[in-house]
Amino acid sequence: MNHPHEVTKGLFPGDIVFDIGAHIGDKAAWFAQRGLEVVCVEPQPEMVKQLTERFQNTPNVSIKGVGLGSKRGLLQMSIASKTPTLSTFAPHWKAGRFVNCEWDSSTNVEIILLDDLVNEFGVPRYCKIDVEGYEREVIKGLSQRIGIISYEFTNEYMDHALDVLQSLIKIGYTKFNLSLGEQDHFYFPRWLTYYELASTLHASRQNVNLWGDVYAN
Repeated sequence: MNHPHEVTKGLFPGDIVFDIGAHIGDKAAWFAQRGLEVVCVEPQPEMVKQLTERFQNTPNVSIKGVGLGSKRGLLQMSIASKTPTLSTFAPHWKAGRFVNCEWDSSTNVEIILLDDLVNEFGVPRYCKIDVEGYEREVIKGLSQRIGIISYEFTNEYMDHALDVLQSLIKIGYTKFNLSLGEQDHFYFPRWLTYYELASTLHASRQNVNLWGDVYAN
């Protein structure tokens, strides 16, 4: 997931931002410094501890030590202690480009819905989702259109990215764009329709190094 992006130009102090998969809070800090109301969602206990320490004197940052999914309950998370950004709820993630990563422990995590987060904190103007292959389940927990959503995609799981697009269409999203890799700008000069973006993603399947973020508006 890239650094705060040109999409943030449309955000203003007091706007709500969801940072789902906040890790140690670098992006949350960027948002908070600009007066945004930031909700960090992070399932890894060690990362939650670091977030709590980092933002203990930052009143516009809230921290939820939970995961997001399609149904409430408990779910086992595979932890990669040496590379915690690759920790995941998604078994298939371990067979992709990070197949050589070592997931050396696991923990049970409380799962809530994205709808629950909206009910608790309000409708975000921007929702960043970086959940290592679990994007489909996160979006299934959202029943209404909120602000702009971004979510990570990789070429080996393009079907998952397209499934998320379908779910977003059903709740009212109509415009889409991409950023590639760590780029901080949109790939296309205008927002695309679902069909335009889906065709682009289909045509990109053979690019084995392709990854980035889809933006929905």
